Amino acid sequence: MDNHEVVEKLRAAVLELASRDPGSELSVARISAAAGITRDEYYRHASSPMQLLAEALSDELLTMYDETAEQYPPHIARAMRPRLSLTHIAKWAVVYGGPMRNELMAALRQTLAPSFRMINEEDLRAFPELMPAGMPVDDLAVEFVAAYISGGGMAAIEVWVNEPAPDVERGLAMLMAVSPLTKLNEETVQEYFRRES
Repeated sequence: MDNHEVVEKLRAAVLELASRDPGSELSVARISAAAGITRDEYYRHASSPMQLLAEALSDELLTMYDETAEQYPPHIARAMRPRLSLTHIAKWAVVYGGPMRNELMAALRQTLAPSFRMINEEDLRAFPELMPAGMPVDDLAVEFVAAYISGGGMAAIEVWVNEPAPDVERGLAMLMAVSPLTKLNEETVQEYFRRES
């Protein structure tokens, strides 16, 4: 079995275990057994179970971004990311909002938050008019605002995912109300699909 196959088996196993029984502890032994690999193989390809779970979730979401980028013009694919993110989180709500939530969110801050920040930086550089009034549009200011939006977005999602059945449309509406980037993105997507139909 090659390295890629082992990693894929580990990620599939940790997602299955976390979603099937979110209250149970994720252990190296349980994940290894579910993946059909040895503990030694686990340790060669993964770190802690929670970090593995965060990487599996992050990879699935970033893969959705990549697949969308292959299907749509770049500005539309970028604009679709907030909706894709909420759709992904709603799909795995039992994991994101379950008993492991605090530990998982800490791990996601290491794996997913940097990607969100980079995306927000790209958007703010592309649309400098969305920077807060009176703020210069230099590298430090863009990085500062992107980090603020990313951190606040992750915190807001932690609240949203606590709903028994997180509603993507409601989550998106709330994000649009507080984030000019999300509002601009959703308006861009809606206009694109109106023109295409």
